[in-house]
Amino acid sequence: MKSRVEQGSTFEVVIKEGIKHFDTNADIVVDDASTPVVQTVIDSIANEEKPLLLVIEDNEELRHFIVKVLGEKYRVMEAENGQQGYEVTCRYVPDFVVTDIMMPVMDGVEYVRQVRANSQISHVPIILLTAKTDMQSKLECLKLGANDYITKPFSMVYLQTRIENIIEDRKKWQDEYRRQLLGEKVVEKNTTEDKNDIQLEKEPVDEKDAYFMKKLVEYIEANIENSDLSPEDIANGLKISRWNLTSKVKSIVGLPPVEFLREMRLNKAAQLIRKGELNMTQITYSIGMTDSRYFSRVFKAKYDMTPTEYKAKYGRK
Repeated sequence: MKSRVEQGSTFEVVIKEGIKHFDTNADIVVDDASTPVVQTVIDSIANEEKPLLLVIEDNEELRHFIVKVLGEKYRVMEAENGQQGYEVTCRYVPDFVVTDIMMPVMDGVEYVRQVRANSQISHVPIILLTAKTDMQSKLECLKLGANDYITKPFSMVYLQTRIENIIEDRKKWQDEYRRQLLGEKVVEKNTTEDKNDIQLEKEPVDEKDAYFMKKLVEYIEANIENSDLSPEDIANGLKISRWNLTSKVKSIVGLPPVEFLREMRLNKAAQLIRKGELNMTQITYSIGMTDSRYFSRVFKAKYDMTPTEYKAKYGRK
């Protein structure tokens, strides 16, 4: 600082370049300043309990910063353009994607278009990052199927909050859509009524995903008496890989295939109990379960009562 009486003061402030010296607690507002792009390296995707995110951004410094911050809570992969991002999406089927729009090779708009056109990955939620602030650009991106549109510069806290909110909203819709597929409606804790009572305000999946789930339910219903029916059998029957089956079913209804299969068996059992035309042993075998004690245990875990208690309460008198 230099200062002279009655003349004024001069202050000199030295600021470090870049953002690497900030810790992950800093709320950095980032922009799209140009930096050299290097070959992307996909991080390890161990610890499958955490959601898997993909960050697609051609600005290397910005991409690494986003990956570093989001990596505190999620498993994160990265790609430097839409083409690489599309290849990674097809191979790993992430739970969520954050992508820039203006990129070389393939931009974010074309990336969204190709993802939504591919039935194997069309369910993946996507947030677009862009310097365009006009409403027309935002509407065009949302019409393509993007879940949200965030303009640069943006706050990382805001981005994290939007990701969390979209994931949480998706979980709620997964629960409702799963009940719709199973023909259920919650009327009290862990109890259900028939599907004719269901009224959803909107469908939480697009047409391709709805068609996929329709084929999945039809295949399971046609083979539900097979006690050996497995996710591998289902994947083969639907002509998709086991990886894609697991990722797609979990993304749409919130359960892995093996648990969704069990839910369908138990739902079928509840329907048969309410009809009252078969005894418990017949019902157990008709849903593909051969152990009556196991059937009783998992049924109680779902409906908070044994099959016999359920029959007494909801069976035909």
